Amino acid sequence: MLKLLFVVVLIIVIIIFFWRKNIESGNLKKSNFYKNFLILIIVAAILFFLATSGRFILPQLFQIVKMALPLLTKLIGI
Repeated sequence: MLKLLFVVVLIIVIIIFFWRKNIESGNLKKSNFYKNFLILIIVAAILFFLATSGRFILPQLFQIVKMALPLLTKLIGI
């Protein structure tokens, strides 16, 4: 898992390098492509890490939602 995180960070650094290079050269079309690709890589990595470690993170999120629902319904007035 740590190796994959290292690879993702390395890919992000390379994309940022190309993105900055295209911004400085004035090529906005390629710059927007690299920006969108960078966002896609970050979101995919976050989703992958959440999915693989879901046995720890998702149940905790469900517990928080379960505790917050009564408060939310009181605030809404249902």
